[in-house]
Order: sequence, then C-alpha cells, then structure tokens
Amino acid sequence: MTVMSDRPVDSERAPLAATVIGWAGVIPFVVGAVGPMVIGDLGTAAFIAFATSVYGALVLSFLGGIRWGMAMSPLYGSARTHGFVLSIVPPIAAWAALILSGFEGQAVLIAAFVLQAWLDVKAVGEGRAPLWFAPLRVRLTAAAIVALLVTAVVEMAVISV
Repeated sequence: MTVMSDRPVDSERAPLAATVIGWAGVIPFVVGAVGPMVIGDLGTAAFIAFATSVYGALVLSFLGGIRWGMAMSPLYGSARTHGFVLSIVPPIAAWAALILSGFEGQAVLIAAFVLQAWLDVKAVGEGRAPLWFAPLRVRLTAAAIVALLVTAVVEMAVISV
C-alpha cells in the first residue's frame, strides 16, 4: 500500500505517511505495557517488558539519527558541532537504559524521550524542522512515555514478585 500526501513539508499538518508510521511505531510500546498484565507466565511477561525496553532503545537511536540529519542542514560552526554532539545522546542513553534494565532503565528511557522531544520542539522553533514535527513528536512521545510508565509499574508489581 502506498500512502501519499499532497501537503507540503512546511505545512502545519503532518504528512499522512509520517502520522501513520509514527503511530504504528507506538504499537510495540502499548503491547509491552499491556502484554505482561495479560500473560500468566512470569518468564514471558518479563521478556515482553525487556523487549519493550529494547524497542525504546532502538527508537531513541532512530531519534538520534534525526538529530544528526538536522545537524547536516545549513548550520555553521558551533551550532553544527552542538547538533552532532546532541545526536549521540539518545543512543548513549538507550545503551545505559539497557545496561540498567528494570525500573531504572525505564526511567532513563523516559527521561531521554522527554529530552529528545524538548530538543525537537526547540528545533522547530529554530526553523530546523517543519512546523508539523513538534506536535507529532509531542503526541508520540507522550504515548510512548505513558506506555513505558505502565511497563515500569507492571514490571515492579507483576514480574518482580
């Protein structure tokens, strides 16, 4: 299936493809939050919770790639260097979250998602990203954070017994 949009990139409304793909990317977070609650086997529930952390780490790395791409735009001097440096923060945070795992790992993921969303909104304000990017990123980040919070609580309550 091909999803096409006739909206210009600088429109305030996100292209349909970005919206559909973005929300599809939230599905594994939701499965990770709900899965451990409905699965009776603690080993499987623990695996699903861990897999959710791994998925969150992958998404953070992807967001770091977006930041790297923004740094390659027409920036000069220290602004470009600053952009490249910030682009490696999400994958480093993701790596740390996986090393910590459990509640501490989820907390690192949540903090990194919040920071990344703030930086993305800031990039829109600075004209380095299209207008539609900020609201889409805030909504997707909010959904991911809620799912990660639920996953952390379920992990503590159900899996850690």
